[in-house]
Amino acid sequence: MIFLLELIAGAIIFAGLTVLYCRADAGNIEKLEKLCRNRNIGLATALPSALLCVPLAIPVSPDFLLFWLWPLAVILPVLSYFYIDSYASRGLSFFMVLLAYDLIHGVFELHTPGAQIITVLALLLGICGICFAAKPCLVRDLFRCAAAKRKWKYTAAGSAAVICLTSIYVLFTTLFGVSA
Repeated sequence: MIFLLELIAGAIIFAGLTVLYCRADAGNIEKLEKLCRNRNIGLATALPSALLCVPLAIPVSPDFLLFWLWPLAVILPVLSYFYIDSYASRGLSFFMVLLAYDLIHGVFELHTPGAQIITVLALLLGICGICFAAKPCLVRDLFRCAAAKRKWKYTAAGSAAVICLTSIYVLFTTLFGVSA
């Protein structure tokens, strides 16, 4: 059930990014730049992502830390709301890495047709998520490039659309029980 919700969220987020990249131009670049620093969007992506990471962390965490995983998954994203800059970019990168991990795990566990291609796409998504986490200003710079040149606009929008369609494909094959 959590995997399905994550796929729906991935489809919505990357559909939104596709639209934003397609609409990027000199007239609205200031709004897009501010969007990367939006704390509410950052909290809306980071908090669920942190809560979804707790079950993944339980098997590898030391015993003394198990009690603290759930409270920390709530407290740290809320504290980050007040203290971290470019929180929307960082929240997006957190979600990208989590979605990449769960896509790879899910398609092989469920024997999804085309799992090899989805894995490559998910690995590239995870790499982008790690790069965006290391330098959240790259999301802002990508909006600037999309506003300045058509090739960047269509490359960024196309990449987001591919991840959106991948999420939708895995969602439907999971819901309807299609397996290789």
